[in-house]
Amino acid sequence: MPQNVCRFSFNIAAWQASSSKISTPEQWQDWAQGKLDTASLPECKPTLSFLPPMQRRRLGKAARLVCDATWNLADQYPESVPVYVSHDGESNRSFELWQELLNTHTVSPTSFGLSVHNATIGQWSMLRKDMSEHTALAVAADSFETALTEAFALLQDGAPSVLVIVADDPLSEDYPVLARRAPFAYALALVITKGEDYTLSLETTSARPSENPNDTTVEHYWSSLEWVRFLLSDGRQHTQHYAGRNWHWQKNA
Repeated sequence: MPQNVCRFSFNIAAWQASSSKISTPEQWQDWAQGKLDTASLPECKPTLSFLPPMQRRRLGKAARLVCDATWNLADQYPESVPVYVSHDGESNRSFELWQELLNTHTVSPTSFGLSVHNATIGQWSMLRKDMSEHTALAVAADSFETALTEAFALLQDGAPSVLVIVADDPLSEDYPVLARRAPFAYALALVITKGEDYTLSLETTSARPSENPNDTTVEHYWSSLEWVRFLLSDGRQHTQHYAGRNWHWQKNA
């Protein structure tokens, strides 16, 4: 028997998405409508012309996408409290470090320091010279919904707005290990404020995770991309299914 766990509402003052495959609003719209096959697109990299060249070169893929998605929003809403969440974190950098250690018996101190989960939001805050409080969460499959739940809690604590940042850089296919991989690297940034325009609700179910170790079709963690599709569609409701729980999304405005 499904059981309701929580329900909350909020507004989105502004949002921006960035990815390694989609670079224009028109492409995002085509992708949301199923007209764009991202697998056939070349990799693209944000220019980040607002940063000096030396600083740009030091950024990994996820960090570049985060800067691209968030920079203008952070300028427009400077009082927003940042909440950064990621499922993949710095997995690719960690694998690179393991290979470097095996081959050379040492690792780059700089790369090692950037392999921690909150490295991306740390770089972002230093580039913006923003030493205010921020939150970094390592999350499971429902990463996007976890971020919004954290944002809602901060709003209830008095934050005027929250800058939600969800970013993932899926593990490279160069590493032949069993892992769920998002279709492409992405970053989604949303400025969340109090309101009733959108509602999320969580219910538990009897479904359980697959016991088949080769089953990588369960619990896709890139629900942020599904949210972009939801925002760009005419649909009013959507249900995101996970093992043991469902998240219901709703547009009210």
